Amino acid sequence: MHLASILAVAAVASAFTPVSQPNLQYSQFGNQIGFFGDFNAISFYSYINASAINNANSQKLYLRDASANNQVQLAELNGNIDQLVPLSSDSVVLNGNYSQINGQSFSGPVIVNISSLDITPIIPSSSGRNSKRDDAFNGTVSSVLVDNGLIYLGGSFQFNNTYGAAIYDTASKSLKSTPFQGFGENSVVNAISKIYDPSNEDQGSIIFGGKFDTLGLKNLLVHNSTTNSSRLNNTNSTNTSLINAEQVISLRHGIFSNTNGDGSAPDSSLICPLKSVEWSLNPGQGGQWAVELPDEMKGITPTKARIYIPPGPDGTKTFRIYSYPNNGIMNLSYVNPENNEIEFCDAWCPLIALSDLEEITSNNAKNSTDLSDDDTVYVDEDGSYSIYYDPSTKTKVMGYGANYQEFAFENEVALNKVGVTVTDWYGSKGTLGGFQLYLNSIIVYGNNSLNDPNCDEENPGAVDNASEIEAGSFQSIKALAPNVRDNDYLVSTDTNAKIILYPNISYSGDYSIIMNTPGCIDDDSCAKRSIVNVTVLDNEGNQLATQLIYQNNDYYKFDYLYYGHLNGTSESSGSNRIEISYQDAIIPDTQDPWVVVDKVTANIVSLDKYYDNNKTNSSTRRNSRKGELTYITLNGLFEYSLANFSDFDETLISYTRNNQTIISPNNTFVGNSSINLLSGQLSNETEINQIQLLNGSDSRSLILLGSFESDSKNLTLSNNNMITLDIGSYNSTSNETEATIKSKRSLNAQVLHKRADSSDIFGASFNNTINNVVGYNGAQVFLGGFGLNNNGNNSVNLKDLSNNNQSTSSINNFALYSNNEWYGFGNNFVDTEYNQFASVSVENIEYLVFSANSSSFKVWNSSNSSWADNSKYLLNISQLVDLSSDQQILGGGSFNIMDFYSIDQAYSSSNDSFASYNISIESTNSKITNTFYVNNSLSVVSGDFEADSITNLGFINNNSTDRTIRQLQGSFEWSDDAQIQTLYVDNENHYLFVGFNGSVRINNSNNLTGLIIYDLQNNTISSVQPSALSSDNDDLRVNSLVLYDKGQKLLVGGNFNKAGSLDCVSMCIFDIENTRWINPQSDNNNQTVAGEITDVKFYQSNSVLIGGNLTLNGEFVNFLTYNFDNQAIATKTSFNSLGSSKPVRKFLINDQDNSNLNGRMIAYGDGFISGYDGSKWNDIGDGINFNSNTLLNDVKLLSVAKSDTGRNGTYFDKSNVLALAGKIDLRDYGLVNVALFNGSTWSPYVYTTTPKNEIGEIHSLLILDSFRFQSSDDINNKSSKLSKGKVVGISLACALGSTTFLGLLYIIPYFALFRKLLDENGINHQRIQENEMMDAVNPEDLFHEIDLQRNH
Repeated sequence: MHLASILAVAAVASAFTPVSQPNLQYSQFGNQIGFFGDFNAISFYSYINASAINNANSQKLYLRDASANNQVQLAELNGNIDQLVPLSSDSVVLNGNYSQINGQSFSGPVIVNISSLDITPIIPSSSGRNSKRDDAFNGTVSSVLVDNGLIYLGGSFQFNNTYGAAIYDTASKSLKSTPFQGFGENSVVNAISKIYDPSNEDQGSIIFGGKFDTLGLKNLLVHNSTTNSSRLNNTNSTNTSLINAEQVISLRHGIFSNTNGDGSAPDSSLICPLKSVEWSLNPGQGGQWAVELPDEMKGITPTKARIYIPPGPDGTKTFRIYSYPNNGIMNLSYVNPENNEIEFCDAWCPLIALSDLEEITSNNAKNSTDLSDDDTVYVDEDGSYSIYYDPSTKTKVMGYGANYQEFAFENEVALNKVGVTVTDWYGSKGTLGGFQLYLNSIIVYGNNSLNDPNCDEENPGAVDNASEIEAGSFQSIKALAPNVRDNDYLVSTDTNAKIILYPNISYSGDYSIIMNTPGCIDDDSCAKRSIVNVTVLDNEGNQLATQLIYQNNDYYKFDYLYYGHLNGTSESSGSNRIEISYQDAIIPDTQDPWVVVDKVTANIVSLDKYYDNNKTNSSTRRNSRKGELTYITLNGLFEYSLANFSDFDETLISYTRNNQTIISPNNTFVGNSSINLLSGQLSNETEINQIQLLNGSDSRSLILLGSFESDSKNLTLSNNNMITLDIGSYNSTSNETEATIKSKRSLNAQVLHKRADSSDIFGASFNNTINNVVGYNGAQVFLGGFGLNNNGNNSVNLKDLSNNNQSTSSINNFALYSNNEWYGFGNNFVDTEYNQFASVSVENIEYLVFSANSSSFKVWNSSNSSWADNSKYLLNISQLVDLSSDQQILGGGSFNIMDFYSIDQAYSSSNDSFASYNISIESTNSKITNTFYVNNSLSVVSGDFEADSITNLGFINNNSTDRTIRQLQGSFEWSDDAQIQTLYVDNENHYLFVGFNGSVRINNSNNLTGLIIYDLQNNTISSVQPSALSSDNDDLRVNSLVLYDKGQKLLVGGNFNKAGSLDCVSMCIFDIENTRWINPQSDNNNQTVAGEITDVKFYQSNSVLIGGNLTLNGEFVNFLTYNFDNQAIATKTSFNSLGSSKPVRKFLINDQDNSNLNGRMIAYGDGFISGYDGSKWNDIGDGINFNSNTLLNDVKLLSVAKSDTGRNGTYFDKSNVLALAGKIDLRDYGLVNVALFNGSTWSPYVYTTTPKNEIGEIHSLLILDSFRFQSSDDINNKSSKLSKGKVVGISLACALGSTTFLGLLYIIPYFALFRKLLDENGINHQRIQENEMMDAVNPEDLFHEIDLQRNH
């Protein structure tokens, strides 16, 4: 076993301190213990704090031992738990928006030690969250990452004059700033993740996500590179200072069409305005000119259009531009030549008449100085007016000239086709003189025909995008795979294949170059694809970058080739180029391996500052400088390389010379990694909310969730909510992550519109935001307030897990993406922003728990693929982390796994398991309060319940394999306030006596109150019932019933003062044979009893001991005695020493021989439990907290298998333990429902819970009770295992489902045993013979004086 595992086991062992249980001898009390009360689950108390259950509206931290299904609450918080991160084998980092833990002041994050339960704050208390000290911590932490003893913190905070990030060192227990000094002021870090270096897991990179645009040490983002060559070549700009970085899109090989064109000029002529053509519509008619792009160019996103105006009286007055395939009218912006203001249009865009435009530009030329006073405006010598509409980068220009106007596209719309529709015109018809589309990215295609300029000789001597085949032969994919549509790239099957692509870099500056590779699934070439060597060279032939690229990608992808400075291309200085050549087959021995070449895109990151400052276009301005600076731009994403900063020294960033700060060439701590490059291509409005690293079986992905916009055309991330990066290998040489963003063309495209009508991801269309993405078993779980469908794309499968994975049309709130298929959970849409997910296994069943901000929990049962809406388990958790294979830390509102689940009833026949009596309680608002053990096969239960159409009262089988509840025959209609308070069955099993308050209507006729008699022999309600008991204060209680067998007299004790019309205070005797009430005080003129009797037991065959809240002749007493033969009422002084402050609720006579009342006893009441040692009472409640939580309901003596010589025998034999039931607050253990007392100390035994995650209540313990003493025969037959007559009549046996055969199986062995016991103990044989017991006996034959008028 590893040391970490050993430590984890030790930590859990210390948390789960075992509690030993006595070895009960179940055979001595009926082979089982029945537990009845108000609960829905029950467990043995096997470890300290097992019952620490808290239903408060708060969050808790739990430790769980999954191997034993044990859990213990470690902490309670007054706020949400947002993050749990393992720190070591016995500690976790706990972060959230709480301010108290276990009632003490703590703010997140903190370290919780599982073994010691120590809580260590990470934020120094001395700094204070609102302190004004320079090193103070002000703000909140929203993300935590643990790595190699360091805890990285991210959030919205200021610490030590840094922002957004800090590091806690667990070794020194100190909080420090990051080496890069955090991020810029007001920065926010929402997410932190780590990408490991497989060769050294201590290294790798920390990825920060949030809203920021620089580092605290800003100069870390500036690199100083040296060069001996000029970087200012600019052949494609004229001798002006206008930066015209946008390039004309080649439309030469498009498909042209028109509507209402007059045919005077070819449709294709418009793309070359140098030819001075005039394209016309039919006179007096509107119409359209359109061009469909070549397949390989479809999906391009132009930045603007230029429309030329031909000479002549005719012309276009208003127009609109349509984009296809969405057939939408484009939103445009333009410079109004009449006022030089930017204005907007869509369906009615204006063109100025040619004569007016010429006049305006002429005036511009005269006033160029005044017009050009803004550095965003440029006026050419011919009066052409241009304005930068992206002043920060100056790569987009919009304006007008003497014969053209430019219109910028306000929205980034991918085009397959574009059309200009003329809606109004000058003169007799609409005319156009030319049309051009522009793009501010530089795209060079492998298919060189797509690089052709629009004019044959558009600009003699100019450098254009181009490709050149160096070796091998290439052909169109359509020749090899005719099924490929909307795409047309080159393929070579030669192993010497080589092609060179020349992007037209018009201006020197920093560029990002990517190469696009089509997916192999579409052309069915995955087995043939190759590895290609791709090299980037500058215009002087210097190698800038090289890498091997595997081309067996399933879907469309792009790879970063280079990020850095490029000189402008010219004929004299040479061209920048990308060389692509065959390297090797991916699958060895592949015949005719494929090399595919699509296109390369160069995106402008920033142009050299020269173009902003120099008006003369000098090419030597920076030649003399030895150092050239390049800048890394950040927008919400940052890769922090641990290895790069291993020997970090802030003095290596820069140095000072001649009062100038000079960036050191050694400042390479922050690299130009693909992740940092991506960050630079996002807009400054970007905010990343989550970073999720997903490790699959053969790949890794980094999911970025947030709000994105792009400053780069290759990303097309406008309004995006999610980006997925394919994580390749970690480059241990450059210490950076090799990541590739997945393309929008792929089914794996990551385009999710935030709060939009519809957005696509993995082919599915979402209608709302994804709030969280979680890795789960190699798949991805999406959570949110969304619905999704496949938008009519039948190739995207949506399946319903709740319906045997059948197809479904939609998925709501929760979606699982696995193996390129979507799975839903069959739930209806819930208008809740779900954002939390946890997976927990209980008894080999996995449950998935979804929640929204630690509330609105929904639980999925993975074993039967259904929602566990009525789960017996309480699984309201939002966080779960593993300490080891079996040990877990959980966070949430409630988590509780019990040993057994059963409503209000259960039994145990051993110390390690429970079973059910199979009483199907129909409501959780029920309870079973009273039980009576009749014999081995029969008991009576009562309470407030509905079960199998039985209300409040029924029979149960004790030992039948077909346990169930059976109803009493006849009709019982209980009043709403009726409560059964006590049960008794005589030893001959003739009658069941039920004491209750309220009223019951029986057999649709009589209303009874106080006492019911049920004939067990005939299994029917006795036709004669006692007169009603009543109390003047309407507070009737019938608490105890005992039977004087010799005279067949039932003593009833409780709180009442009348029986029918008879005055009968506190106790009354029902004469069964004469069916009448007798006042036992009528012959005791000198003894007056008042108060409430709570319990009665025989101590002699003719005398009972009575306990309660009583007075005798006006003096308080705890106990009375009553003699049935002489009606004498007395008391014993030593019994009354408990005093009036401790009225007795129940007591237990613990000695079989207690005829002189000098035996041992137990008594309890509100706030106490005491033991009587034969002469005096002693408090035995030490260990019980008598508070509002403690309620005592029942007490029993249980036998143990072996006497413990060390056990105290003061209050009962050493072979017994005392079982106390109810709801008991045990010191050192917490709340339990059954506690055991060994004569010296209390220990917990059983606890229960309710559906509200509260401790339940046990009202009654059901056993064969040798110390019940409710019958005088219990005294006469103390030595017998069972009282005589423990067989119910045949009528009842049949009602319980027995047959004659089964009855004999029970009866014959029973009598054999019973007679043997009687003989062994010298006891006279029973007076009732077997044939008498088996014959039905009419109660009318027993009652010889029947009051027919009263209760017939």
